[in-house]
Amino acid sequence: MATTTSSSSITTSYNLRSPAVKRLLQEARELQQDQCGDYTAQPLEDNLFEWHFVIRGPEDTEFSGGRYHGRILLPSEYPFKPPNLMLLTPNGRFELNKKICLNITGFHPEYWLPAWGIRTVLLGLIGFLTTKANGAIGGIDYTESERKILAQRSRNWKCSICDSSNIDLLPDDNNNNNNDNNENNVTEKNAKGKNNNCGNDENMPLFSFTYEDDKKNNNNNKSNDTSPLKDSAKSLPSSSNESSESASSTSISSSSQSTSNSTSTLTPTLTPSSSSIPKSNVVQSSPSRSSSRSSLIMLDTLITILIVLVLGLIIKKFF
Repeated sequence: MATTTSSSSITTSYNLRSPAVKRLLQEARELQQDQCGDYTAQPLEDNLFEWHFVIRGPEDTEFSGGRYHGRILLPSEYPFKPPNLMLLTPNGRFELNKKICLNITGFHPEYWLPAWGIRTVLLGLIGFLTTKANGAIGGIDYTESERKILAQRSRNWKCSICDSSNIDLLPDDNNNNNNDNNENNVTEKNAKGKNNNCGNDENMPLFSFTYEDDKKNNNNNKSNDTSPLKDSAKSLPSSSNESSESASSTSISSSSQSTSNSTSTLTPTLTPSSSSIPKSNVVQSSPSRSSSRSSLIMLDTLITILIVLVLGLIIKKFF
C-alpha cells in the first residue's frame, strides 16, 4: 500500500518488547511475502494498530471483479484480544464505516484465539460476502444487479488515506485475464494454490454473524425447551419418593413376611399360618438339627480321647 510502516518510525514510536508490536511486525512481514491475490493489507505509517486492506470479490458471484477497501482496528492487547474491522468501499453487503460483527472480531472476544491473525480475518470476510445479512449487525442486502454495479465501480474507488485506488493496491493477475487460455488459467491457479495456500488454511475457524432476531428466537426456544425439563425435574423427586416409599413398604412387608415365616417354622403350632406350611418340612427340620448336634458330640469325644492318649504317651516317656 501507499502508506507502509517503516522500521525506523516503529523503533522510535513503539516498544519493540511489546507482544502486540512483535506480532504485528511479524504479520506485516508475512503479508508482504504472501503473494495470494485475494487480499492485501498493511499498517498505516503513523499507527501500527490500524491497518488498511483490500480484498477481491469471490469469482462466479455478483462480487466478481470487485475490490473492497477497509480498516482493521487492533487493540493494544492483540493478539490476546480480537480486532475490529469495517468496510469503506460501497459493496451492497456490509454497511460502510461500521464495525462488523463476526466471531473473530471484538464483538465476540470469547471465541477469539491468539493463533488467528489478520489473514484469518480477511479470509473470513471474503467468505461472508456471499451470505445473506438476515438482520446481522453491520449487514445489508442489496439486489444482485446492484452489487454487480458496485463491484465494477469498486475497482477505481480511491482511499483518501492510502491515496491509491483499489485496483492499484490489488491489481488483476494473469488468472483473471479473459484473453488467456483456459488450460493455462487452470494450471496457474493450481500452482498458485499449492504454493501460496491462498484460503486453504486447515486451522480456519467457523465464522458466523450475530443475528439479533435469531438470538431472541434462540433464547425463547431455549426457555421453552427447558420448561418441560424443569417440570420433569420437579416430577422426578415425587416419583422417586413414591418409588422409595413403595420400595420401603415392600421391604417392610417382605421383612414382616420373612419374620412371620421364620416364626412359623420355629413354632408352627403357635401361628395361624402354620397350616400353610408343609408338615414334611417341619418334620425334617428336627432330625437335621439333632444329627448335627450328635455329630458335634462325637467329634468332641474323639478329640478328648486323642488328648488323653497323647498325654499318656508323654507321661510314659518322661516318668
